[in-house]
Amino acid sequence: MYPNVELSTLSRYKRMFLGDSTSPKGGKQSKINTQTRNYIARNLRNGSLNGPKGVQSYLLTLGIEMSLRGIRHVLKSEGFEARRKVKTNFVNATNKRKRFAWVKKYQHYTVDDWRKWGFSDETRINMWGSDGKSYYWTDGATDLLTTASPD
Repeated sequence: MYPNVELSTLSRYKRMFLGDSTSPKGGKQSKINTQTRNYIARNLRNGSLNGPKGVQSYLLTLGIEMSLRGIRHVLKSEGFEARRKVKTNFVNATNKRKRFAWVKKYQHYTVDDWRKWGFSDETRINMWGSDGKSYYWTDGATDLLTTASPD
């Protein structure tokens, strides 16, 4: 551009006349603005949007087409991460009372008494592959709470 002027001279003049101005950040501009990112983050935390698929359908209503890979990248840049849902047996208050009563009733059984019982193994077997793994997206500090009773 200026063959007779050194880069250091240009840098010195830039500092003198423009002060501490910063150059614009390079790279492609994001399809999702800050306000929409905040809305998506809030709705992921409270469970209104169900992961990247839910975010994708919301963005389509706004007229923004994005791939799931791109949405996952945006979520990770916002501090979210995918975690696997842990499967637990749900025991409500009534079921808990019945189980406790059963334990109290048979707590003094001996090994010989238990040998008279027959327990069926009710293991679920999938014929056509697994049911798959379930994931949820969280930003760590605000994990989704499970709906368990405080007992």
